[in-house]
Amino acid sequence: MTNVYTLKDINNKGDSSFRGVSQRLGGAYEQELKEKLYFALKSKAEINDLSEKLLAKYSEREKEFENKASQLIASITKVRSQLISEWKSHSESQREFEARYTAEIKSLKSNIKTLKREATLAQKASSADKIKILSLEAKVRELEEIDSLRLELERVKEDLNSKEYTIECMEKGKETSDNVYKWELDIQSSE
Repeated sequence: MTNVYTLKDINNKGDSSFRGVSQRLGGAYEQELKEKLYFALKSKAEINDLSEKLLAKYSEREKEFENKASQLIASITKVRSQLISEWKSHSESQREFEARYTAEIKSLKSNIKTLKREATLAQKASSADKIKILSLEAKVRELEEIDSLRLELERVKEDLNSKEYTIECMEKGKETSDNVYKWELDIQSSE
């Protein structure tokens, strides 16, 4: 049967009979440290890989965001110019309508500028800053809501065009009935 020694026995023994045991303990400790170092380096490499992937994904999302923002700005500008030209020919209530949506468009443009500035700042920040990435994703959802507002604005514009067409038809119908009435009066007066 082999002898069992405690660390206290090994430290208290002055002779060389435990020298091999302490070397084995040192070798085991050294091996354990090497394994820990290996796993720490491996974890660091995995974190670096994940960080690079997150940076690439963030960069891709940022480009998508900038493209969407540019498209939204172009769409908003186009819709705004169409609305302004149409609203100039309508009544006071339509002018109030124009003012309200112009203010909303300015507000949306301001939000887009703010989001672009935040995106630029976020690009300079660490890719491991998950809180910032989540914040930007929330703002992208806000832009999607803005797109929904743009669609609602287009629907309102279509309603406005429909009402204009109805008014135009009514005016033409009135002109036709006036002409028929005048024609009948002419016939009666000639008899």
